[in-house]
Amino acid sequence: MTIPIVVKELYTIICQGDSSNELDGRLISLSNVDEILNSLYKIDGEHISLLMLASLYGHDNVVRIILSRSSNVKNLVELTGRVYGINRNLVSSVTALWCACDRGHYTLARTLIKEGKASVDRGPGNPLLIDAVIKNRLKTIKFLVKDNYVNIDGTQQNAYPKYNSLMLSACDGQTEIVTYLLKKGANIDERTPRSHETAVGCAAMGGHLGIVKLLCSAGASTDMKINRAKTAIALALRYNRLNVVEYLIDFIKHAVSIEELELIACSMILSTEYNISMNQAQRTSMITLIRKIFEMTKERNYPESVMEPIKAYNHQQECQTIEEFDQIQNDPDRLYIEALLIRERILMPKKDKELCVPLLKRGEKLIKQDNFESCLHLWEHTFHLYQNMGYATSLDRFVWVFCKMLIANVPIPPQLFVKICRLTFEPSEQNNNLLALRNALYLVAIAAKILEQPILTTQEHQSIHQWIHDLCRQQRTTTDAQTLLHVCVSEQTYQNINYRTYKFREIINFPNLAATQLILAHCHCWINIDAVDLLDGNTALHIVSQSDKLGALSFAELLINAGARLHCLNKHNKTPFDYAKTIEMQTLLQKQQTPSLLKCLCARHIVTQQLQYESIWPAETRLTTFIYLHGCIAEDIRFTGEHSDQTS
Repeated sequence: MTIPIVVKELYTIICQGDSSNELDGRLISLSNVDEILNSLYKIDGEHISLLMLASLYGHDNVVRIILSRSSNVKNLVELTGRVYGINRNLVSSVTALWCACDRGHYTLARTLIKEGKASVDRGPGNPLLIDAVIKNRLKTIKFLVKDNYVNIDGTQQNAYPKYNSLMLSACDGQTEIVTYLLKKGANIDERTPRSHETAVGCAAMGGHLGIVKLLCSAGASTDMKINRAKTAIALALRYNRLNVVEYLIDFIKHAVSIEELELIACSMILSTEYNISMNQAQRTSMITLIRKIFEMTKERNYPESVMEPIKAYNHQQECQTIEEFDQIQNDPDRLYIEALLIRERILMPKKDKELCVPLLKRGEKLIKQDNFESCLHLWEHTFHLYQNMGYATSLDRFVWVFCKMLIANVPIPPQLFVKICRLTFEPSEQNNNLLALRNALYLVAIAAKILEQPILTTQEHQSIHQWIHDLCRQQRTTTDAQTLLHVCVSEQTYQNINYRTYKFREIINFPNLAATQLILAHCHCWINIDAVDLLDGNTALHIVSQSDKLGALSFAELLINAGARLHCLNKHNKTPFDYAKTIEMQTLLQKQQTPSLLKCLCARHIVTQQLQYESIWPAETRLTTFIYLHGCIAEDIRFTGEHSDQTS
């Protein structure tokens, strides 16, 4: 855009500070004065208005003239452009007020605020106070604060985490600015709106020890829970600011709880991933802290609370004296267990889910070391912790470990296996969701492989079979009324494996003949072999007959030999034969059901003719169940009970 000659002339006059007193007259003579004043002109890479130009040069008299000749001062002072800052960086979205402050022309800035009602909240990305803190411009900060143009506590960054001036200066280590803001009455414990961070927390995270000392001396709260419920000392530890940690421990040891310091010591031990050795500075800080904890425990007569030794923690117990701790301080594995013991004592009563995170990590490490049994003991304990704290549990980790053991040809201890299997009977696993039932079924499939081991004792055989018997006795179903048999013979079960899929599928296949045989051997009167699901009214035989896999015939023969009915009709009025995909399956089913039994024909006749039989015999009988399976599902005829025994 070509700059009009008149603007060039005005530009020159403004740069010279209107030394010839001709600016006012020139503006009066212009018919389009507002257009000229409210326009941005591209000059030397800048997009600048005449008011911004005057502000950069610091000509207060020129600014007053321009403001007096504008019919819309509000728009004029809020106009934003792009100029070179005092450090020669090109800055966008700047106002005339920012230009004045950037050059240190505070008298002119005062004029823009008082006469032009310029907003101190409009800066390049942030309010002017925040912008000044970011650029470490103490004079600008003093100008804005001294005349109460800004709210020290309430002025925040536009973007998350919305620090105010004290937090931001503490975060950036700007001691001089922090000192000034405290002198001017900044709220030392002001928090950010979402993460609830404070200035002392910001300083601790940044490792600015001098500012931490300054804030603490001024009365900052060091035990206030900030930043995801962490205190300043916890934040300092998280960011490895060990000098800050040591100072805060000394500063607050008379006020802080022993438990908090214990958790901090645990964090020091657990902070390096998978317990990689700490560096010397970290080790020294950790030992110093633990010694202080023992001193404080003795001073305060802190009651002892030591849990009984358990296999999950290698039968270790917490150190009760500094002498006991000295014996383990150079043993990384024992230190890790010490941290786990302390955390359980403190976090378990609080039902803090974070308690279990390092337990799961340690289990993963044990797996990498092929220490499967220790992992299983540890995760069994973790399972009970989750349950006792009221959180959801799952057995998929155990199934994964057993699969890895089978892949590695590592024998699975039968007693430990049964102990894990019996977790299926724990309260947290007593729900009819598909995941719980699948995991139980995966364990049955693994049990079938373990039972093939020739070294099993009679008692070990019996204990595995007893678990399967007890599982069948529970008569578990999914929300769609699928039984263990439905899930065991379904190809979808294999497709639905979604936890560490590779290791699972390498060992566990579905449909699973061995698992089906075990279930049928133990279901007796507990699982109805002709039970129907809610989705399609299918029996297990309906599902098997739809398969075109080579092994499908074996499943069909197994179910038929166990008493599965071939004439059951599902919601679509189809028998298993109607779904048979292969000639072999059709032949098998046809052979078994020819000729049709008279009782089946009679049952279908009763349903199709809707003969009223309810008043002739009681509803909850085997005969009622038999009739139900021969057409009631498709007709959506309901009855009050279903008996699991077979009709002879």
